[in-house]
Amino acid sequence: MEVSLSEKPKGSVIGLAAPWNALPRKSQVIDVTQQVYIDAVRDFLKTKGIEQPKVKIDSILRVDLDGDGEDEALISATNYFSKDDRVPMRSPAGSYSMVLLRRVVAGKVETQLVEGEFYPKAYPKGTDDDASFNAPNAYKLLAVLDLDGDGKMEIVIGSNYYEGEEITIYRCNPDKVEALLSVSCGA
Repeated sequence: MEVSLSEKPKGSVIGLAAPWNALPRKSQVIDVTQQVYIDAVRDFLKTKGIEQPKVKIDSILRVDLDGDGEDEALISATNYFSKDDRVPMRSPAGSYSMVLLRRVVAGKVETQLVEGEFYPKAYPKGTDDDASFNAPNAYKLLAVLDLDGDGKMEIVIGSNYYEGEEITIYRCNPDKVEALLSVSCGA
């Protein structure tokens, strides 16, 4: 089956033909300036070796992923210190991009990494003869949907770097977050 679009979409499009409700629970966009989330991101970045992180949260989404009545929070945060929010060819010191999951596990709030990259030190520029770069990725939460009909919602994350993109689907079990499927294009 083919669906015609009146205009080219500005972002990603996910198509799903299934007999179940792919969005069994509604999500809520949360204010990115809430101190509890800023502190959580700062504390997590410190565990990755970024001693004095500059927290820049792009989005926060609250949703009950597993249908247990308890909302989880998904936090997208990226800071490559660029004025136009472009992903650089080299990562500056203290830069990062990630999607975090905050949820209650055994009565305690935990912050877990879904996907991300962390750069406590700047990637070296190299010499004139050596155009050295590490092509860091920027990670964004694209969707939260029940893609397999089990009543639990999967997380869809997009990442991009200067000449490529990837979309990955993640399942969040109580003890781990695992990648289920990924598609990419780039050099």
